[in-house]
Amino acid sequence: MNGAIFVKRYDDPDRCVAAAAHHAWLAGLGSGVRLPALVARGARHLVFERLSGRAPGVEDLPRVAAALGRLHAAAHRDELRAARLDRPHTTSTGLVIPGFASPRQAALHHAATAAGIHGPVIDAVLGRPGEPVTFYKDPNIRNYLANRNEVAVIDFDDLTLAPFGYDLAGLLVTASMTYGRLADRSITRCLRAYRLAVAPQLCSLADLKRYAELHHLLTLRYLGRNGYRHPWPTVRPWPDPFLTELN
Repeated sequence: MNGAIFVKRYDDPDRCVAAAAHHAWLAGLGSGVRLPALVARGARHLVFERLSGRAPGVEDLPRVAAALGRLHAAAHRDELRAARLDRPHTTSTGLVIPGFASPRQAALHHAATAAGIHGPVIDAVLGRPGEPVTFYKDPNIRNYLANRNEVAVIDFDDLTLAPFGYDLAGLLVTASMTYGRLADRSITRCLRAYRLAVAPQLCSLADLKRYAELHHLLTLRYLGRNGYRHPWPTVRPWPDPFLTELN
C-alpha cells in the first residue's frame, strides 16, 4: 500500500486482465454496494483506491450479507436472468462468466473422496441448472471491509455463475473457521438480511446448509493458514446435511 492506493500484483497477466474485467462488470451493476475505484493498471498489476475499514467481525456479518444480497439481486435483474448454471454466460459487456459446476467439480470430488463423502451427493447439489442464477465472487470474510455503517467489497480475482445463497454460505463458513461457531441468532440475522435484499424464495436454509458443505470441502486445504483456525466440523452450527442425506 502507498498513500491512498492499493496495488494488487499478479504473476499471470491473464489473471490481471480477468480481475479488471470482473471489477468493471460488478461496478456497472448499480447495486449501491461500495467497490474501490480502479485507478490504473499494468500488465501484471492493478492499482485500486485504498478504502478505509477493517475485516468484518461477527457483529458485522448481517450487513455483509445484505451487501452481498444487493449485488446478487442487481446481477440477476440486469444481466443473469436468462443465464443457466450449467453453461457459461456472456454479459452485455462481453464478459464470459463460467458456469457453476465445471470450475469446481474436480476439486470437490477430490476433496469429498478424502473426506469420505460420496460423489453422487456432490453431484446432486451441483446439478440443478434450472435454478435462478447469480454469481460467485470469493466470499472469504477478508474480501470485505467494514467501516461504520458501510460495507465495501474487495478482491475481484474469481467470478463464476452460482445459485443464490452459495456465496452467503461461503461467508458463514469462512467467518466460522476464523472466529469460531456462530450463534443461531447470527445465522438467522444473516439469512434474513440476504433474503430481504434478493427475495425470500431464493435462498432456503436447506440449500444454505448444503452449499456450506461445498465451501468446507473447497476450503479444507487452507485450514491453519490465512486466519482459518477452526475446522468446519467443529464449528458447524447444524448437523452435517450430507450425512443426513446418506442416511
